[in-house]
Amino acid sequence: AFWLTKIKLLLRKRQDTVARATCSRLPLLFTLPHAMVQQQLIEESEESSEEESVTFAEALQNSAIRHVLLDQLQISDALNPSVREQIGIHFVGIVLSIAAGACNAIAFAKFKYYVSHVSGSATGIGLRAEDLQTGPVMMPVWLVVYFIVGSFICGLIVHSNGMRLGQARYEVVLFLVSAMELVCWYHDLAHPEWLAAAMGVQNAMITSWSTAVVRTTHMTGTATDLGSSAGRIVMRFIRLSIHMEDDDWNHHVADRKKLVLMILLLLSFILGGFIGSWGYNKYKTHALLIPAGLTFMLGVMHIVYCLLNRDKVKEEEVAETVFRRQISGKGLDDAEQQRFVQGNSPAAQFIRQISGGQKPDPPGRVAGKYLGS
Repeated sequence: AFWLTKIKLLLRKRQDTVARATCSRLPLLFTLPHAMVQQQLIEESEESSEEESVTFAEALQNSAIRHVLLDQLQISDALNPSVREQIGIHFVGIVLSIAAGACNAIAFAKFKYYVSHVSGSATGIGLRAEDLQTGPVMMPVWLVVYFIVGSFICGLIVHSNGMRLGQARYEVVLFLVSAMELVCWYHDLAHPEWLAAAMGVQNAMITSWSTAVVRTTHMTGTATDLGSSAGRIVMRFIRLSIHMEDDDWNHHVADRKKLVLMILLLLSFILGGFIGSWGYNKYKTHALLIPAGLTFMLGVMHIVYCLLNRDKVKEEEVAETVFRRQISGKGLDDAEQQRFVQGNSPAAQFIRQISGGQKPDPPGRVAGKYLGS
């Protein structure tokens, strides 16, 4: 009776999995002394009570965790951008939209082709194949191919997503776009494929830079984001007209800022179309120097930024490396990373907090602690 009472108490205190493990040890009750059996059950209980650690990548396989993290990251980007990020996103987006709009207008005035996006050329392939549009069928084919090639070249230069001013080689990409436009200008606009390639390079750069939020060579996505953001803002006020929680207000501010940015980009592209049309009527092929000059100017500005903020850019690069190694469980691998973690910057303090102020945990043991914090 004593043994049965002890076993029932243990079964009630443990979860189903622990209970099954305990029951599997019942033969020990009849072969080992009481003290040994009791110690064995205590050790198994302590081992089973420890939660199994998972890696950060394994945790992100849960769709609920991904959705919450992405939602919070988007809100944080909208609510807490630095002055540098605000100026960078708006200024670069506006200038590149003007340049793309002008380039597209000049190309259509000269060739009757749109080069800044692929949809029209892709549709033109079928139209020309069925003689519903005049011109050779291979021309829209080459426009599509060169646009893809331009995006491919950008991918070779800019390796990662996100805005990394001073780290990614944006000036190389911008100079390349300007050079392709100058090549087309030098040949008297004889090769529209070069303009399509330039737009492919530019679109790939701005897409990776803004993680597909900002588009400058076509306005379909911009108009979509503009309309959806406006719809969410109106519906939120209708649904929550009496009282709006803090989380709802944060989403509202994020949508409002996105709405303003999309309006600016759309108006800039339209302005670029006016500038390109006016330039072609007045200067013909030399009008292409306008978008080429704007793009070249942005490249020079990025070089100046790198020179003026060399130390800050280096610190951000080290911070990213340290945090990436921490969440992957690899730990620090050089003295510079150790010095950064021991510093007083907000990033260093946060990294120390999530690591418990100690040396990084072994691989595979850190995700639970990060997700819990």
